[in-house]
Formats: sequence, structure tokens, C-alpha cells
Amino acid sequence: MENCGKNMPLLSVIVPIFNAEQYLDRCITSILNQTFHNMEVILVDDGSTDNSLQVCQRFQGQDGRVRVISKENGGLIRARKTGLSHARGEVIGFVDSDDWIDEDMYAQLIKCMEDTGCDLVSSGFVREQESQEPVWISDHYEEGIYHDLEHSVYPTMLYDERYREFGLHCVLWNKIFRKHLLERVYADINENVFYGEDALAFYPYCLLAESIYILRKAFYHYNIRNDSMCAAPDERLPYNNYMVYMGLHTVFSGSDTRWVLMRQLKRYILLMEKHNLFRLYHINMEAMGKWNFGYSEELFDKRFVIYGAGVCGQALYEKICSEHREANIACWVDRDAENKRDECAYPLQKPDMLLKTEWDILIIAVRSEKMAEQIKDSLFEQYGIGKDRMYWAVAERVVE
Repeated sequence: MENCGKNMPLLSVIVPIFNAEQYLDRCITSILNQTFHNMEVILVDDGSTDNSLQVCQRFQGQDGRVRVISKENGGLIRARKTGLSHARGEVIGFVDSDDWIDEDMYAQLIKCMEDTGCDLVSSGFVREQESQEPVWISDHYEEGIYHDLEHSVYPTMLYDERYREFGLHCVLWNKIFRKHLLERVYADINENVFYGEDALAFYPYCLLAESIYILRKAFYHYNIRNDSMCAAPDERLPYNNYMVYMGLHTVFSGSDTRWVLMRQLKRYILLMEKHNLFRLYHINMEAMGKWNFGYSEELFDKRFVIYGAGVCGQALYEKICSEHREANIACWVDRDAENKRDECAYPLQKPDMLLKTEWDILIIAVRSEKMAEQIKDSLFEQYGIGKDRMYWAVAERVVE
């Protein structure tokens, strides 16, 4: 792999920014601390109203690899397009402004691209959310180089039946791309899309690629914020999904594997609509359907408390109601009760209600045994509840 010209960076890392002042130091520092140095960092301030631009300018004054572009607010797609138009590197990477990366991320991704000559390197990532255990995520392919994409990647790229989700996760920030291919994709992308926009760039890019390298190791830390756009209700979401569908439909229609891709596209849109149902109407589809719980049936004949109002807790409540045992619920508690009441359509209480209510047993409705043990410890330490009154068992959603 050769540079475009003398003293030109090989890699351009584009960071679109909108009102991310409190996260920028960690984000930008993690990029500048990379063990790979032949790069530039393009910070695109998309009309921020906080001090994000000033933070960017401070980093520009400290490191010659940083370039700052300030523009009027126009959304994520336009910000990325702006960064791409200013990029001098022949390889492109993206980092979102509230995330951060491990110091060897680009060294390892660039090595994969240089060693194999591939057009795309996709790595894993770590989902980070406050008060929850980090979750490691990777694409549903074995690690290595893929050349015969029509048979090895495209059939499960958007939707893999075995996992009921993407084969290739359609995010841009844990990957590196060839600039000349990415420019072709962004030339026709719909700038009005504001949710799921990565799919409009990523999947069409895969159709242009001749080979893809899957690296399962995770370097990228995806920070889930409670105030992020994808967590907020927005009445424009249904039409947004239609624009995503039509954008991909148009691209796939010209592909030799269009029928395989079209079938996956329908399932992919269903995944997006699940998000709409949750954000607009507080309907969590994962809590519906058939679940298997390992609890003894005799527990539900007593006066019991449900602890946990997440997916598992909601599914347990549905089971209890279907068996007409809801009268035995003394209370349903969750430490985030105020935010989950609309979702559960039940008068959720905070855990201190345990001291104000008469009950016999407490059923911990979470999937993780480790989390259940942490809850037991917390309830014992804070409220003096004996662990012999607390029960946890495996809960699994049945895939039909």
C-alpha cells in the first residue's frame, strides 16, 4: 500500500461532532495515542452549540495531525461526507465523538489490509453502558480473508438466520475503508436519513469490495448514552426506515445477488421497526413470545416480588399474567423504575418499597447469573434482606 504523495498520510480518521464536549478529550486522545502514526485526524464540528469547537481547536494547536472543519449543522451523513471530501489518506476510518479506541486498533487493521490487499477490514467492538457489564460483539464470520463474497458473505450479510441479526454489523466506526470506493458510495447516499444511516454506506460498499477481512478482536468502545439520538422517540422514524429501505432496495436491484439481498433486507427492516416500536410506543418485542424460565412453579403460589424490569422481567410478568397469578405479586421493583414504567405499563417501584411491603420471596428476573449475584449482595447490604429469600434461575427466549 502506497501513499498518495510525498508526506501524505496513509490513513484519515474522520470524527463527526455535535455537542459532545464532555466526551471529546477521551475520544480524540485515544486516536492520537495510536501506535500507528501515519495518519491525519479530521474533526468535523457539525454546528455544535456547546464548547466542542473550542476543544477541537485546542487539539489542533497541540498536534499537527489534527485538522478542524467547522460547518453548519446538517446531520451525520453530511458531516461524514464533508470529512471524506477533505481527507488526504487513501484509507478511511471513522470514530464517533462519544466513543474511544484502543491504542493498537489502527496498527492492526492497517496490517490486515496491507498483508491481504483487501478493500475492507471489519473488527469487533465493545458495547459500553453505564452500570452494566461491557459486552463484546463481533461479526458472525470466522476470522480471515474472504474473496468469494457472493457465496461467503452476501448470503448472510444483512441478516443471519442462525443469530437472528446482522451477519456483518453495519456500523462504520470499527472498520477501515478504501477512500476511492467510499466516495462512490457517498455520492448517492440520502442525506435525510438520520437513523440507520450507516447501512446506506456500509452494505453498498461491501458490494463494491473485492475482498473483506474479518478481524474478531475488539478495539472500539461504543458508548451508549441515555440521551443519544437512537434512544429518543422521534415521530419521523417510520418514514426514516422507508428511506433506508428504498436506498438499499435501489442498490440491491442492480446486484447479481439481488434476490438473496432482498430477502435479507426485509428481515433487516423488521429489526429497525422493533426499534421504532420501542422508542415510539414502549413496546419491547424481545420480551414477547415464548420464554422458558427455570423457576419452580410453587414459587408463584406465594406472595412474591419481581426484581428487574428489563426484557427478562417483562417476559416473566407476561408469563405470570397468562397463568392468572398476577394477584400474588406483592410489588415489582427496579432501580430504574421511573424510566421503565411506560415500557412495563405497571406501577413499578424503587427497591426501597421492599421494606414497606409484605412478601414471602423475591424473584430476580435477569438473564445473567453474575448480575443476579450482584443484586443479591446489594439487597443484603442495603436492606438486610436474607439471600435465602431471593431466587434466580436461567431464563431463555425460545426462537420460533
